[in-house]
Amino acid sequence: MSEIGVGNSTSRGGRRPIMLKFNNTAGYVIAVEIKRSHARIALVDLDVNIHDLKTVQYPEGSAFSDISQKIFPIISEYLKYKWVKNAKPIGIGIGMPGIIDYKTGCVKVSDTLHSWENVPIRNLFEDKFRMQVILENDVKALTLGECLFGQVKTCGNLVNLWIGDGIGAGIIINGSLIRGLTASAGEIGYDELGFFIRDSKEFPLLFRGQKDFGDILSNKLLIEAAHEALKWKNYNTCLNENSLTLESIVAAAEKSDELAVKLLVEFANILGILCINMVNMLNIEVLILSGKLLSKSDILLNLVRKRVHQDILREPAQAVKIVSATLDETGIVKGAAGLVLEDLFYHPTINIHRYRSIFKEYETLS
Repeated sequence: MSEIGVGNSTSRGGRRPIMLKFNNTAGYVIAVEIKRSHARIALVDLDVNIHDLKTVQYPEGSAFSDISQKIFPIISEYLKYKWVKNAKPIGIGIGMPGIIDYKTGCVKVSDTLHSWENVPIRNLFEDKFRMQVILENDVKALTLGECLFGQVKTCGNLVNLWIGDGIGAGIIINGSLIRGLTASAGEIGYDELGFFIRDSKEFPLLFRGQKDFGDILSNKLLIEAAHEALKWKNYNTCLNENSLTLESIVAAAEKSDELAVKLLVEFANILGILCINMVNMLNIEVLILSGKLLSKSDILLNLVRKRVHQDILREPAQAVKIVSATLDETGIVKGAAGLVLEDLFYHPTINIHRYRSIFKEYETLS
């Protein structure tokens, strides 16, 4: 805090109050997003403004020791910034795929970063930089980011459904991020399709006998299905097999391309089934759809809304608000920063003991 002047007395008189301004650069957070082939490292202030953001690339299957040699020097560079030297280190937040062991600071299970399982990631960061480190699943971190900094700040009950390399959900109930007994809450990619797809003819483009939702709802499978359909030559389409991307499929669907529309309709109906399960199970206020595909397609969003609103249990289906994620590609790093800052500035009850331990000179203000 810093003094910015003196305010006016109340109508009953009394001493004029001293006006204080929040100093957003009094502290800093290092926020890290780790994926199978890239990582983003951000320098963030107390208002979650990103002062610097760098991305590093690496081959899939790289060991943590190799990736840390790319990430650690960037963090060390951030710590040399002039304003950072005069600020308080709040901590490092890390969002990454997998089921997290919060006690040991390791990843217990990760399909995309299998070689990182049981590596003491938190301890390695803490030993290097001597500040608190919070490790979290990437979708859960993104969900917290959407809740704290997105369009649903006043919503206490929501699900963020993310689709990319796989599929996962972040759940917030009564304002709290739900992790579960084994930290696997939201791992809906493992939910079995079971009787949901009883007739393969209902989804001729996407269904190939997959056993669970994670196998059928992925960006990769959508592109593979488009490639396969183009070989049949049964569709009047502008899609080109040599340049198929999520963007080209969405753009074609917006122009009413036959194949692109059929792909998105099948995808949306399967996704809608999963959404209905989440809505009926948790009776949430808001369902956020996030991920590269879901953030780019209003057509897909509207198709999912239509499918959910047709559910037999009409009241929760009609009441839930289905929206696209508002945070851009920085969503996970902002969520990672939120992990570190939540109990200081974004929680109804401030963690005064932690606040005092960091900002000792402000103890008298409490």
